[in-house]
Amino acid sequence: MPSIETTDWLALKSRVDTLVTDPAMPVFEPGAIVTPPKDGSNNPLPFILLSDTANDPERVGISRRGAAGVDHIRTGTLILTVQWPIARAVSHTQLKEIAGQIAAHFPADTCMSFGPSRLRVTQDAAALQPYIDGAYRVAVVRAFWSSM
Repeated sequence: MPSIETTDWLALKSRVDTLVTDPAMPVFEPGAIVTPPKDGSNNPLPFILLSDTANDPERVGISRRGAAGVDHIRTGTLILTVQWPIARAVSHTQLKEIAGQIAAHFPADTCMSFGPSRLRVTQDAAALQPYIDGAYRVAVVRAFWSSM
């Protein structure tokens, strides 16, 4: 049986797997060896990097356990990073819109589950200010989550 950390990740990934972007962008999981995609003319294409930062579990007092019997609450941040090649034209406003559409895919109270893991987005996801890093324009989207 997979650990709770694994099923939490798979719950988050199940939501990421339903993400549709315009333009379509491949998604790379944490730790993946990334070979940036290219179009038919060998020009670089945008892509998304995933990361998930889990916080230490918070112990729940007996009075707060409720009917579910949960004794710890797990929380974390799902981070989706759009990597847009500088060689491919995009305006600041367009990149903010792409990040905003990704953030809109993770509204507050969105539920995600896999096996024993039941997670929810605790507040609307946020698209942070895009910046330039090396050969990419970067737009970061963060979604805070918590176990239920």
